[in-house]
Amino acid sequence: MVFAKYMLLMAGMALVVACGGMGTQGSADHWHAKVYRGTEGKVGDQKSVAHTSATKLSDARTRVSVTLPGLLPRGDYAWGVYEGSCTGTIVGAESAYPNLVPDANSRGSFTAMVDANFVPEGNYYVTIFRTGGARTEVLGCVPFEQGVGDDSEE
Repeated sequence: MVFAKYMLLMAGMALVVACGGMGTQGSADHWHAKVYRGTEGKVGDQKSVAHTSATKLSDARTRVSVTLPGLLPRGDYAWGVYEGSCTGTIVGAESAYPNLVPDANSRGSFTAMVDANFVPEGNYYVTIFRTGGARTEVLGCVPFEQGVGDDSEE
């Protein structure tokens, strides 16, 4: 019995080492963010309106994904990744980010292929705009963070 527990402990430790430890640092070529209403990030027990991630595929191409866990099921939501601030310079072409249209259950997802070089030192923000499809009024915006994302449902 003691031997079995010891082997289980060793297997668990090997898994932690193989996965790079238990920290939240990840690849310099991966970013993540949870977008909440407003520009302050999470406030209180507020639920996120979008989960986003970006993975640099090459010096000229980045895959950006967004999942909607609960936007209103009506309307189109413009979105994008911006450099410098919530409405700074859009990264890549605006046309790479088609409007998000939640389904009847307020959910949806989209993956954009952006012709742009995301650099580790970059100052990137994910912005979702209020319904209507225009890029005028911010619904939510947060900075992209490098590394492994938080996959919780909130």
